[in-house]
Amino acid sequence: MSNALPTGRTEISCDVLVIGGGAAGIAAATAAGRAGAQVVLLERYGFLGGLATSAQVGTICGLYLRDETGVEAVPVSNGFASEFAGRLQQTSGTKPLRVDRGLWVLPYFPPDFAHVASTVVGETKNVKLISHATVANTCVENSKIKSVRALAWNEPLNFSAKAVVDCTGEATAAALAGAGSENGATDQSPALVFVLENVDPTLALRGLLEARRELRVSVQKGILPALCERISIVPGSGKNGRFAFKFSLLPANPDLALWQQVTDWETESRALLEPLVNFLVNNVAAFRDARLESVAPQLGVRSGRRILGRARLADADVLNTLKSVQGIARGCWPMERWTAAPKPEMNYFAQQKFYDIPFDCLRPVELENIFVAGRCLSAETGAMTSARVIGTALATGWAAGTAAAFQAAGKSLDEAVALIRKQMT
Repeated sequence: MSNALPTGRTEISCDVLVIGGGAAGIAAATAAGRAGAQVVLLERYGFLGGLATSAQVGTICGLYLRDETGVEAVPVSNGFASEFAGRLQQTSGTKPLRVDRGLWVLPYFPPDFAHVASTVVGETKNVKLISHATVANTCVENSKIKSVRALAWNEPLNFSAKAVVDCTGEATAAALAGAGSENGATDQSPALVFVLENVDPTLALRGLLEARRELRVSVQKGILPALCERISIVPGSGKNGRFAFKFSLLPANPDLALWQQVTDWETESRALLEPLVNFLVNNVAAFRDARLESVAPQLGVRSGRRILGRARLADADVLNTLKSVQGIARGCWPMERWTAAPKPEMNYFAQQKFYDIPFDCLRPVELENIFVAGRCLSAETGAMTSARVIGTALATGWAAGTAAAFQAAGKSLDEAVALIRKQMT
């Protein structure tokens, strides 16, 4: 009996092919489906939500304007991001939380994010979801993607689509099709999220000062490596003594291939968890009865490959809250860059302000029928540290899906931009 994979391919046609079922992908698929397109959504896991679920991020940033004095969070715009956030609040039983410097976030329980994503996509009847699917290759003719090849549960599939939306987070399909791109893996350090139960609930108010003090001493004595000092509490966690913690690693080594770097990151961070947790239990009073409940299935990679688009979101555009007549999404999160330092470098713009992301930031120079969304759009390094967050990814995903549906139907992209802008306001 042969163990070889089948040599034939199943042929699937659609109007819009969305690759990646994270925040941007579910928004893109829903937008295209609601616009009347026949949509196929490819997701590499068996659940939706991307890093919001697999990396157990736990908070949505980029939904609300920064405001140090207001009593309620003010959404940066109307549209799908606000709709999704409202449904997630109902499911998770959470509400916006103000953290440092007037920043508002929305805490959530990661399985609830996956549930709401599945519900929203499922309600859009003309979206076909294919899980456990990864893109392998593309075929391009006359600056258009004619077909996309993928493996779905090890079965080869071939997709013919009128328009493609790349929401992979790594511009995978766009790069395979020949789009110009740059590697931003060295721009930001990744993080691994883990959850401890039976922690003293007052830790939510007291913070990690005592733990950091003990960790610093252990590092100085050579008991633990310096990386173990790089932990923080995920905002909004701590209910009934169940705390989520973020363990930040170091940025990528530019001399390593990204696949090797990610493997090293995953291996290193998971190997450190046991000694780190044991140390906290044995040396910090708040953790005396703590137990490791879960570890995120995937490392939270903050930055990777992004396209070189027809427009590029500049650092100055973000800091000066620049508006654009082609703005299809609004960004309101500051530049947040995680480097080798224990805390992120924060670069704020004015309170109650936002910047626009121009439509052409979603469009590769070389290709006509593919759009990107999420953290692989065209942006300078600093701008991407703002635009990469989940709330903004929901907005750019909606814009890309709407544009793809219009293009598949032979409609003007200018009309798509006008509709997206109307929906935002």
